[in-house]
Amino acid sequence: MKNRIVTLVAALGLAMTLSGCKSDCSVSCERYQECVSANLNVDRCTDQCNSRSEDDKNFATRAEDCAKCVEDKTCSEANSRCWDECLPVIDD
Repeated sequence: MKNRIVTLVAALGLAMTLSGCKSDCSVSCERYQECVSANLNVDRCTDQCNSRSEDDKNFATRAEDCAKCVEDKTCSEANSRCWDECLPVIDD
């Protein structure tokens, strides 16, 4: 029984890793680089956003809202609908 639990946990971890599980901050920063500022340091942006999200629930909510807004839109749509509210999340 114990082996089954260990195997299940390992399988779930692997599935999450392979599925590309990204944080809201990662999604927002990557899309901002893609659509607005090619020079954005995505790793730095993501790290700072994740750090602020851990310390501030309101900021975490903003990061989540931003990621939901930009995730499934073209750059043109994101540029016209999302970035005004997302800018506080992005550290350019």
